[in-house]
Amino acid sequence: MSMGSSTEITSNPVPEPSETATSDDRVNILMVDDQPGKLLTYEAILSDLGENLIKASSAKDALEKLLKTDVAVVLMDVSMPEIDGFELAEIIRQHPRFQKTAIIFISAVHLTDLDRLKGYQHGAVDYLSVPIVPEVLRAKVKVFTELHRKNRQLERLNSQLEQRVAERTAELEQKAVALHKLNRELAQRNQELDAIVQTAPDIIFSRNPDGSRDYISGRFYEYTGAPPNTGKGFGWLDYVHPDDSEQSHQKWLHSVLSGDVYDCDYRLRGVDSQYRWFRARAVPLRDSHGTIRENAIELERMVESRTAALRRLSNRMMTMQDEERRRIAREIHDGLGQELAAAKMILDGILAKDSSPTMRQASVEASQLIDRAIQQVRTISHLLHPPLLDEVGLVSALRWFLEGLSERSGIRMALEVDPPDLGRLRSELETAIFRIVQEALTNMFRHSGARNGSVTLIRKDGIIVVTVRDDGKGIEEQVIQLRPESVGVGIGGMRQRVTELGGSLRLANANPGTIVEVIIPAVRQDSHGVAVTA
Repeated sequence: MSMGSSTEITSNPVPEPSETATSDDRVNILMVDDQPGKLLTYEAILSDLGENLIKASSAKDALEKLLKTDVAVVLMDVSMPEIDGFELAEIIRQHPRFQKTAIIFISAVHLTDLDRLKGYQHGAVDYLSVPIVPEVLRAKVKVFTELHRKNRQLERLNSQLEQRVAERTAELEQKAVALHKLNRELAQRNQELDAIVQTAPDIIFSRNPDGSRDYISGRFYEYTGAPPNTGKGFGWLDYVHPDDSEQSHQKWLHSVLSGDVYDCDYRLRGVDSQYRWFRARAVPLRDSHGTIRENAIELERMVESRTAALRRLSNRMMTMQDEERRRIAREIHDGLGQELAAAKMILDGILAKDSSPTMRQASVEASQLIDRAIQQVRTISHLLHPPLLDEVGLVSALRWFLEGLSERSGIRMALEVDPPDLGRLRSELETAIFRIVQEALTNMFRHSGARNGSVTLIRKDGIIVVTVRDDGKGIEEQVIQLRPESVGVGIGGMRQRVTELGGSLRLANANPGTIVEVIIPAVRQDSHGVAVTA
């Protein structure tokens, strides 16, 4: 290293007490310099932050530690033998894991504007010159350690949330498969029962809970000549001999109330007006617990009740997921935002005490750095739950999201709304549509390789049609068919939201590109069966 590159410290006051990270939540700061004395100086300045300080004496040593450690900030000297700081930064940025790692250069030799520009071109977030102001260095490093810590917490929360959603989705899919199997078996049993009833020579009947008969087979009408459906209820007693009618009726009611087997002989009038003796027998159907099962209608009511319960559970899960996003967005915006504002106040206080050119320049650079960090915090918070969605509505939130996606990804996006003055929809519908579009566009950004995309939102004839289209490479056929083994958490979540709203989801290839189309009713019914518009 050249002789003129030793570190100078303008002041070294006793650091004020500050909150430090817990041992479980500390982040790593990598300090790279070929002079041990400078590494000790950095360590003394940054030790008050309470983070893990890792020292590297060369570029090679730094790369080895980077590959083994999750690093929040890299603090490095520019002038180093073999591989200098600029070359090291370029190598770091080429690795996918470190493309967003904060790199801060420190130099006592390369101090021109061209040197600074070169540092920023190689991926630096800041470029400090000697003499170093300890308070400024500490404040700048703290900004990036806090941002890295919040991002790491957010990743953990997102991972936990995705895991919970995946588990709930898998549970619902299993229950849906079981319900589908039950319905299929029930339909098959009904077909078998119909075949038996239609071919049996006997008169077959079933009853309601009050004892009235809800079904009598066609053999009764063939024998008695009674008009269709007149034997239901207690109408069958009209064809029983008057001397047998009261006894058979009483025995029947006793069996209904007690659950005993019904066994009775009575005479029944035929189509020729002649009475002939019949023996009637009936047994109650019982479930696995011995409880009498009234009839197939009761079973169908049970199936409908279970289906409604599953839908309520799914809807509750979606609501909890959206509330969790709101909470995380609020914590990031309020918590980290306040810490960044406090860091800016510290810098302003330093500038007020010392207005030297060096301090002024350092404070201005640090202020700009904090402004960028605040913007990143706002972006992350708004992506989790945009305030525009609650305050202004769906169309404004979608327009903001598409503009941000275009800026970040380079994909040209277009939004079409028909009618243009769509207005507000009900809150849960706006949230569901925004999440569906957000997930579809996230998949487009990650997988499609598209250069252009569009979102169309149409409300017409009592329905809302949302179409997301791109000009990318398209999707596989098994995904289009929504096969369970090919559908990931994203598409599964989209399908679940659409199902909860009583709509449908369609995927298709556009040659080139992909089409995601969602059709949702704009009118729903409340718990009293009253129509409620979107």
